[in-house]
Amino acid sequence: MAKRGWKGSDRCCLCGELESVNHIFFGCLMAKLIWGIAKEVFHLVTYPRSVDHFSGVWLQGKGLLPVKLLMFVFAGFSWAIWTTGNKMAIEKRSPRAPTDVVYVALTLLQKWSIMLKEVDGERILSVKEEVLQWMKSFKPSVVELSDIGEN
Repeated sequence: MAKRGWKGSDRCCLCGELESVNHIFFGCLMAKLIWGIAKEVFHLVTYPRSVDHFSGVWLQGKGLLPVKLLMFVFAGFSWAIWTTGNKMAIEKRSPRAPTDVVYVALTLLQKWSIMLKEVDGERILSVKEEVLQWMKSFKPSVVELSDIGEN
């Protein structure tokens, strides 16, 4: 954003790290959460850690989706991460929960899927449903922290 005349901080508003493409879409806590959810939903061994890792490993046509659909899903989730980060930095509005970013991405995928061939659109909608199913069944572990130790 600095290249476009942004006068604000060059630091991530969420974690304070220097912003870069790799940080925004892969390294920030919010991005790691989103890709971690994708890893869990689709039972993947790993998730993308950088642009190079994504293009060098994930876009080799060996995944659960054809490359064009993987790029489609990546665009939806990346746009959700980008717009959420901008709202946090510019409007000082944070999502109520980190999972809100996932719901934004799923909404985008649904809206954009009309631009795809019917069979591809159906495949994207099934991906959306898989993510929604996982989100509905997800139960975060809650551990109460205390500064009082047991003796």
